[in-house]
Amino acid sequence: MTAGADAQMTAEGVVVETFTVRLPRWKAVLWLFGRTPLVRASDRVEASVLVLAVVVWLLAFPIVATAGVAVYDSRRLIYAEEVHTRQSVTATFTESPAAQQVPPFRTVEAHWSAGGAEHIGHVETRSIAQPGDTITIWVDRNGVQVDEPTPTNHAAVEAITVAALIWIGVAAAAMSAYAGTRIVCDRIRGTRWQHDLDRLVTAGGKPSSSEP
Repeated sequence: MTAGADAQMTAEGVVVETFTVRLPRWKAVLWLFGRTPLVRASDRVEASVLVLAVVVWLLAFPIVATAGVAVYDSRRLIYAEEVHTRQSVTATFTESPAAQQVPPFRTVEAHWSAGGAEHIGHVETRSIAQPGDTITIWVDRNGVQVDEPTPTNHAAVEAITVAALIWIGVAAAAMSAYAGTRIVCDRIRGTRWQHDLDRLVTAGGKPSSSEP
């Protein structure tokens, strides 16, 4: 993008400067590929890398979209499976939390019924539990305590996040390649400018800057 500053005068006679950000002039970029003698080889190389970087970034979109869809489908299946294979049950505390446990998290022994059998395990609670108090926990088909199922809408968030990160990574890599090419081209142009200036000074009967 290019930027420009303009000055405008208001009705009160106050001069206001406005700052405008403009998109790249692709017509000027295409001009670099013409046969004009004013265009140097380094200019064409830099323009070629810029066009290639933009093309790569745009062509990466369908690949990124495919990756996002794949992530969405896989995670959605996993979360849907969790919803179907996990259930909430009521666990009853069988003991009080140990005195040395630091709030707000306390691990307390409890028992619950699931899968046609009785189970005993330790559950975490934020409250001051007493024997006989109850808490809702999640278990699998075998009655083993597990985490609460992840909402299926999280699959869309994860898919968008992965796709965005990939696309940003492609854009960063493309722009880094262009930036590196531009630095090299600037050095080449600077060296040639210095060489031409030295030849011009020498041609005028004066010693060049390279002579002692």
